[in-house]
Amino acid sequence: MDNDKLNLPPTGLAFVGDAVYTLFIRRRIATRTDHTTGTLHTIASRYVSAKAQAKVFDGLVLSGAFTEEEADVARRAKNAHLHSRAKGATPEDYHKATALEAVIGYLDIKGDDQRLEYLLELCYKLSDS
Repeated sequence: MDNDKLNLPPTGLAFVGDAVYTLFIRRRIATRTDHTTGTLHTIASRYVSAKAQAKVFDGLVLSGAFTEEEADVARRAKNAHLHSRAKGATPEDYHKATALEAVIGYLDIKGDDQRLEYLLELCYKLSDS
């Protein structure tokens, strides 16, 4: 793995992480339910909203789920100057959601599929609690 890719700006990592997280949630819902696409979208939106991701991020932090490396990525992303805002989310929730997405993007780009899958499963469980 090219180390330069791991040093992407936090917003770049979050950009990738958003796609990975959304795809994970969509796969999970689509393969476990028998809903129409409109209903699937509504359900998925509840998982991938900034507010929901902020709740998951807090759960991961409280449980000590992040490695030192992941916590550093999250910290950098949470403190990054963001040029956009999520609809219906507080700035604090948006920063936490960005931090979560950055960690997921980091693990995906790093190619650590086992750790990525573990964290995504943990995120899903925390979303349902």
